Amino acid sequence: MGIAPSDYHTIVIGAGVAGLAAARILARRGVAVAVLEARDRVGGRVHTVKAPTVGASGGEIPIELGAEFIHGLPQESWELLRQAGLATYELRGSHLRFAGNRFEPVPSDGEGAFSTLGSMVAWAESQPGGRDVTFAEYLRCRGIDEPSGREARNYVEGFNAADANLIGVQSLAVQQRAEDAIESDRLFRVKLGYEELPRTMAADVRLAGGVVLLRHVVRRIAWRRGSIEVYGVEPSGIEFQLRSRHCLITLPLGLLQAGALTFAPSPATILSHAGRMAMGSVVRVTLLFKSRFWQQSHPKLAHLSFLFASEEMPATWWTAEPDAPATITGWIGGPKAALFLQRVTALGGRDALPLECLSTLGRIFGRSSEELRRLVSSWHWHDWQHDEFTMGAYSYAPAGAIDASERMTDPVDQTLFFAGEHTDTTGHWGTVHGAIRSGIRAAGQILADNTE
Repeated sequence: MGIAPSDYHTIVIGAGVAGLAAARILARRGVAVAVLEARDRVGGRVHTVKAPTVGASGGEIPIELGAEFIHGLPQESWELLRQAGLATYELRGSHLRFAGNRFEPVPSDGEGAFSTLGSMVAWAESQPGGRDVTFAEYLRCRGIDEPSGREARNYVEGFNAADANLIGVQSLAVQQRAEDAIESDRLFRVKLGYEELPRTMAADVRLAGGVVLLRHVVRRIAWRRGSIEVYGVEPSGIEFQLRSRHCLITLPLGLLQAGALTFAPSPATILSHAGRMAMGSVVRVTLLFKSRFWQQSHPKLAHLSFLFASEEMPATWWTAEPDAPATITGWIGGPKAALFLQRVTALGGRDALPLECLSTLGRIFGRSSEELRRLVSSWHWHDWQHDEFTMGAYSYAPAGAIDASERMTDPVDQTLFFAGEHTDTTGHWGTVHGAIRSGIRAAGQILADNTE
């Protein structure tokens, strides 16, 4: 028979940080809340695995397969981290670029791609009626020289997982101002792994009397004002039905766009605005080595943190500096991610992925691929594009869609509510703190509803 129909005040679909942030607030206010999560873990796109280290000390280190960095000083994230007692550390070390077989310092904020973006913000603010164009169109109409344009395009596509032919300059301008406000150029990691944060949030929900159900895949929501019926499949494969007064949907944008969840009736306006947004693509691969071999490759690499090699794929790399693990993560965002995966598929599929990365690192560090293979302890990757519960990395706003996120925050008949990083209205799309903010906002909307 499955789970018998139960009565809750609010059902939250998705146990990512947006859903957990909302459920945590609701449960602590005495609201009967249930969180339904399709995966066998909480966290969504915050996903940490543990990898054994090599050496006499043994032990394990956290490897991030999804979100990794705390960007700057967002109050919502740091308050949760402090309450959870989770230790963090700030990234230190050199930021270099590799070009012409040389390692050079990355230009400061007032130079290179940052100069182009700074000019773009001023231009966007000056446009009558908030006129919006794609970033590629901006580069053309402003006559940005080819080297500077290419560098800026690589940065925008890599950082935002976006297509420069789609992403709008108005959203980029809002994002740039939002990042400056929280000092997002400062990056931090959670010492034990980022997934400890959503785990602690889920524990808080349960401690306050809420329910978190894993491996419960929601397929359909039937609703009318003040009444929700949620249908899905539980771990045994048996169908379940749950009832509530409100429902908060925090599924990733990719699932909303794919129609993975059926509504009766459809919240057509919300879904139309979801369709105006775009879901970005990312490939990230983390290689764990037996030693920090790169430190012996060049004096400038002794404290390497970030490395940018625009002519290579992956083009962006970072280490665990200043932490001890000998890891290097390769990153490709935007259209190049799909091209890279196509190449890897043609070379043999998943097993070719680390080999391509090692080949790139070999060219950068002057080592043979065979030598680097012997130094690899393990490698780690998650295919977010083909993950059935995500279908992409994170969202961005195409030209003309700057208002889409805010339109998705409107409650539907005070019964359906939506949250997730794609609904952030503060310029922090694609971030953990943006998702947390959206969950806090949605909880406030639900608490403000006095419908009996």
